[in-house]
Amino acid sequence: MTSLSAITRFAPAPLIGLLLYWRVPRLWFQNDDFAWLSLERVVRENGLAHALFTPFAQGTVRVLGDRLFFLAFSGWFGLHALPYRLFELATWVVALTLVLLIGERLIGSRAAALAAAVLWAANANAVEAVAWASAYDQLLCAVCVLAAFYSRLRGWRFAEWIFYLAGFGALEIIVVYPLLVVLYEVCSLKVAGRRPAPQPSDLWLFAPAVVFTAVHFLWIPKQAGGVYALSLDSRLPATFANYLGWIFEPGSAALRSHAEKLRTPEMILGALLGVALGWFAIRRLLDNEQRREWMAAFFCGWFVALLAPVLLLPNHPTPYYLTLPSIGLAWLGGWAIARGWGAGGFARMAAVGLAAAYFVGNAAGIEAQTRWFESRSQRLRKVVEGVAAASASHPGDAIALEGVDEELYQTGFDSHPFLLVGAEKVWRVPGDLSFEDLRAAVAKGHTRVLEITADGATRDITDGGN
Repeated sequence: MTSLSAITRFAPAPLIGLLLYWRVPRLWFQNDDFAWLSLERVVRENGLAHALFTPFAQGTVRVLGDRLFFLAFSGWFGLHALPYRLFELATWVVALTLVLLIGERLIGSRAAALAAAVLWAANANAVEAVAWASAYDQLLCAVCVLAAFYSRLRGWRFAEWIFYLAGFGALEIIVVYPLLVVLYEVCSLKVAGRRPAPQPSDLWLFAPAVVFTAVHFLWIPKQAGGVYALSLDSRLPATFANYLGWIFEPGSAALRSHAEKLRTPEMILGALLGVALGWFAIRRLLDNEQRREWMAAFFCGWFVALLAPVLLLPNHPTPYYLTLPSIGLAWLGGWAIARGWGAGGFARMAAVGLAAAYFVGNAAGIEAQTRWFESRSQRLRKVVEGVAAASASHPGDAIALEGVDEELYQTGFDSHPFLLVGAEKVWRVPGDLSFEDLRAAVAKGHTRVLEITADGATRDITDGGN
């Protein structure tokens, strides 16, 4: 393969994706990031083993996806966010490349595989996975699943096991990987006209998944209530329908997350996309026996299998849970676009029109959400830097913050970001202190009052600003 052909093969999808996410290098930290950035403190107080293997965050133990990622990068770069962002984007580009390579092998068309990779890159449901450091485990698990599956397609069984086992350190959803393997083997054997039969090597993949699941449920405490409570009840169909809506309504998940109403045109377009892709899959599966294309079943099965675990969290529907499941529908969509283009006439017009509408809608969703992430994270960065400066100028003093609105507070105050800059006592006024309590604290000394402006800048107003 020449250098030019390699560039035209591998560069378009990552380039389009990076253009869509051009704001990501400018984002700072927010929310759960600060708890993970505090792991160095946990190591100092309780040791490395406690920091790596103690269940945190709703009873999860993601050694690679959360613990080592934040420990390594916070140790090297502290609160400089750019290296985190570049590493996240690099991981995402690896995943995009694997989507392309696997699509080429499963569909047998480079054009279809490229279209699939672009569709996945433009999926607005994945914004948090790409733009939020605390959701890096989604990207890492995507790489593990895709790399393991690609290794299987190439016959690299040792590499498959390495990536598969690494996935257990990334995200719990890795337990469904053996199901994907079995489904693929069944579909590929049907394509070859042979009777499907499980292979012993495939069944061994279930052993780590069973052990991991047993340990996870028997030895790690789970929440009995709240948004992370596991539940299998009558809400399952509605939860599944909700995720399907997010997949097929371009940009809607991102827009709804920020108080923008889902408009009728988006709903109509979403319905058209869903019907068109569903009809394409049915046509592939209902063709005559000799031409029946069972990969359509595998692509749909990929979506269902990787979505199934999060359907047990009906109180916590989250768009970025679609990051891995959506890969299956991206392959199916890329295949449909290539077939439509090849058919010419109305089929070509429909394929291009629907694909363009999906892309434009999701691009708008990505832009809206990354702009929101940038605005809120940079505003909090200014506040943290202001507190750090005040704490350095007045060591040991408490710091009271005036002007903390609800959005700023929800950006991460509960995760104690100020501990990371050495400020042990930071109060909200009003909130943690009343104005009467603040006046009394200032009168006693050793309390600085910072006023927060609309953009997050701080101004010391203790004693009238002196």
